[in-house]
Amino acid sequence: MAKKRVVYIINAAPNYRDKFLRELGKYVDLTVVSFSGVPYNLKDPVYRENYKYIELKRKELFSITWNIEEFTKASGEFDIIMLGFILRNPFRLINVFRNKPVILEGLIYGKNNNIITKILRKFWMLRVQGVIVYSEYVKKQLMKETKKPIISFNNTSFYQDEIVPLEINRDFTKLNIIWVGRYQKRKKLERLIELGRINNGIQIRIIGPGIIDNLQKLNVSDNVQLFDQLYDEDIETHYKWAHVVFNPGHVGLLVMSAAKYGRPIIIDKTSKHAPEIQLAVDAEQILIDFSDYKDVNKLITDFINNPNKVENLGIRLNEEMRKNWTIENMVSKYMLAINGKW
Repeated sequence: MAKKRVVYIINAAPNYRDKFLRELGKYVDLTVVSFSGVPYNLKDPVYRENYKYIELKRKELFSITWNIEEFTKASGEFDIIMLGFILRNPFRLINVFRNKPVILEGLIYGKNNNIITKILRKFWMLRVQGVIVYSEYVKKQLMKETKKPIISFNNTSFYQDEIVPLEINRDFTKLNIIWVGRYQKRKKLERLIELGRINNGIQIRIIGPGIIDNLQKLNVSDNVQLFDQLYDEDIETHYKWAHVVFNPGHVGLLVMSAAKYGRPIIIDKTSKHAPEIQLAVDAEQILIDFSDYKDVNKLITDFINNPNKVENLGIRLNEEMRKNWTIENMVSKYMLAINGKW
């Protein structure tokens, strides 16, 4: 039986998304259309396989993307059209008027959720077969707005056999804290710099593109180390060193990275987060106000005095990910939508 021909139009297809795309490409004849992730500190794969890839040039005016190829590239003999849902990409969205099944996909909700945004979202939702979303949290929110079928795919970057917890050093007098990701203001990493200044009972490593350029100008204490972007083997070395992941602002895929290696993640409860926080919530991780340094320091003392608590939190997160947040699970959910089995 011939594979279904699927065109998948999204904003970016960076390296952390590539494993999923390769796996999906084993089951469908997949064409991915996207923009380069490089301008957004995302690394694109050097080599792609199991799917065709078309890279577009971004053309923006008034913060709206006006590239007609987001429409014309879907004109081929495709059986299914999947669209990353973003209201600021009008040429992409008008694909819903084609005479073939269209599936919307993604975060669905952006920074603004005013009445105009709600009306526009409802307008596009009425014209598609269904919606696949990043987490159950998004699904529950969207169910209040549409009767279209919705599937949660639990966004992740790892196969099940990659999700192996690292042994943790339970004999520690100082708490080793790690954060990994690309620099963005909303991630509030300055809070970790301040935490290092006021607490000499911790050691902190902050790792990722843009970290040194944006943080080294601050008054960084000796117990805080800054690193540029690293890759899998090097990242694993740092996670072996770490006892816990601290996330002082917006959180996204870092939840997956922490879970993969079996390190607990402590998340700021006052920030807005990506759907991946669902994994941390399901795994009963700790949410705290990172602007309240008194409470944060109290938690650090508790961890130093109770290494079993640190280890058990990490194991809980790892087990939840292995059960429900894998590339295999993602592909199975996408295939349900592609085959119309909502």
